[in-house]
Amino acid sequence: MIVSTDWLAEYVSVSAPVDELVERLALSGLNHESTSSVGDDTAIEIEVTSNRPDCLGHIGVARELSVLFGRPLLVPAPRPLETGGQAAQSVSVEITDRSMCPFYSARILRGVRVGKSPSWLVNRLATVGIASVNNIVDITNYVMLECGQPLHAFDLASVRGGRIIVRPAQAGEAFEAINHRRYELDPRMCVIADAERPIALAGVMGGADSEISDTTVDVLLESGQFAPLAVRTAARSLVLASGSSFRFERTPDPAAVAWASLRAATLIMDLAGGRLEHGVATAGELACHDTTVALAVDRVSEVLGVAIPWERQQATLTALGFTEQTDGADDEISLWRVPSWRRDVTREIDLVEEVGRIIGYDIIPEDATIAARPVADTRRQEVTRQAAEVLLAAGCCEAMTRSVVDEVLDGFGSPWTSEAAFTISPPLVRGADRLRRSLLPSLLEARGHNLAAAAPHGDLFEIARGYLPAAELPSEPQFLSAVVTGEFAAAKGLVEAVFARLGIDPSGLTGPPPRVSYRPASHPLLAVGRTADVILSLAGTPSVRAGVIGEVAPNLVSHFNLGAAVSAFELRLDLIEPVKVSDRSVTRPSEFPPVERDLNLIVDEEVAWASLASAIEEASRGLLEHLSLTQVWRDEARIGPGRKSLVVSLSLRSSEATLSGDEVKQVIDAILESCTQRCGAALRG
Repeated sequence: MIVSTDWLAEYVSVSAPVDELVERLALSGLNHESTSSVGDDTAIEIEVTSNRPDCLGHIGVARELSVLFGRPLLVPAPRPLETGGQAAQSVSVEITDRSMCPFYSARILRGVRVGKSPSWLVNRLATVGIASVNNIVDITNYVMLECGQPLHAFDLASVRGGRIIVRPAQAGEAFEAINHRRYELDPRMCVIADAERPIALAGVMGGADSEISDTTVDVLLESGQFAPLAVRTAARSLVLASGSSFRFERTPDPAAVAWASLRAATLIMDLAGGRLEHGVATAGELACHDTTVALAVDRVSEVLGVAIPWERQQATLTALGFTEQTDGADDEISLWRVPSWRRDVTREIDLVEEVGRIIGYDIIPEDATIAARPVADTRRQEVTRQAAEVLLAAGCCEAMTRSVVDEVLDGFGSPWTSEAAFTISPPLVRGADRLRRSLLPSLLEARGHNLAAAAPHGDLFEIARGYLPAAELPSEPQFLSAVVTGEFAAAKGLVEAVFARLGIDPSGLTGPPPRVSYRPASHPLLAVGRTADVILSLAGTPSVRAGVIGEVAPNLVSHFNLGAAVSAFELRLDLIEPVKVSDRSVTRPSEFPPVERDLNLIVDEEVAWASLASAIEEASRGLLEHLSLTQVWRDEARIGPGRKSLVVSLSLRSSEATLSGDEVKQVIDAILESCTQRCGAALRG
């Protein structure tokens, strides 16, 4: 951002030399890039970070100077004289997609005289590197550089049908910009159209057919609010960046939309004559959220390590545009309403930073003692840390792969969706233009690279977001994924260890919900017949599919040159996080001996172990301490075709007394009856 010292002087009077001015700006967060003389003026180039769009105009920079130097800020209050007809009758305004354009306004000026700009305006623009075009266009540029809100002026005679329609572009729709180059648009971009065709690319550039020319008499003055995503998509896809797109991508001050329109109308009437019609034609509503942030009276001094009087903190925040909300409810906490131009301020620490950067970090002694407050992990941080600890202890290495993948990796599919992945244009990484729907393909690729580099035991895991297609924006579940050496049991053992660490019963057989069980499944990344869904059982609500586990499909083993058997799993931490048991109960071990029994049950081939285990658990009357499947046996001649024999070992124990033979027999009979009724099982003689 280039600012003119002469221009700044219109809003704030600072007698300090330029070197001191730029130093104070730099210390407050606006880094100095260069200083140069342009005629009788001085141009200062400063770096404005993406979170400070309020400083993309001279008034915003002047506000910083007014606070830093304790000088009053003078902002013009435009009140143009309205004469003639009604703007809403001269043109109608319609928005078809509020997500692209929340608000649009149009003012009408008639009988203007297009010509050269006065020398003061030409010189102001020249100082900041903008060439003069004509008085109307120069005024729109001037106001944008003044307040940070882009504007555009149309020749009203070229607006066909007296209509302005803000809509998504049609696929393949042609548009000729004011640079007289033609562009092919797509529905991700927003256009300003009349009754017949696009006349501007919203937030980026006007069209050649409607630009202000020497023959223009009537002007339609646009001031609106455009969504950053639509503007960024158009500017980057078409390689058509502009001062307007640069600002809209960073979300200008919503309150400046009306001010900029009035200011430009006033200047046009002053420099080009004409009559301003009454009112303004509008559509939509401004997206402007009122934010209030709490600040503890002692927090600034506590964080910075130096005592700053509360009165000085109040004066600093007030000068920056924050408004204290005094309700008298708490003398230790103050509430501050955030000004519309500071969307980056959302937390208490942001207010601390505002005070610190204005007061000056140079006043803080190097050896100042800063008090630290203990901060507890959030539930998500706790889940992530504990899961990672389990896998690291098991010898896995944590990987970090890209969120974008190429067509090949995406083509292997996802356990979570069959919908096409979201694509990015232009790609953030060459060849990788798809948001990943699963972490597993990237981990398999990484393991293949490790094997090629002679690292054969590199079991990998990653905790990161995936991106599943949804209506407009992707959902972003938190995945825990791992690829390990070994068959199905290797991955299942790690999954059980993770759940146990989170206080969730990994066996699905004992204790109250939440519990985990496994259900046979089929997924494109994993081998047929060697794959299961991880089912999370909850109290009072339906069970959810919280993960998938299995051996890697043979085609992927071959594609990535993985060699030996490899298994993998992927868990949805965002589903597990809410049911994590933070405070696990501890039960005193029973003092009485267990009773162990083996059952040899014959069931149909399609009966899953999870179903049989569930039937046994429900009939055990709370006495089941341990259950395991010790053998699976098939013999058509002895037990029949389509049947299998499962040898089950179980342990019964009471915490109140030693189990008698009759009590054990009653439990075993109940278990056999449950297995027969629910799974069609028969006790093998």
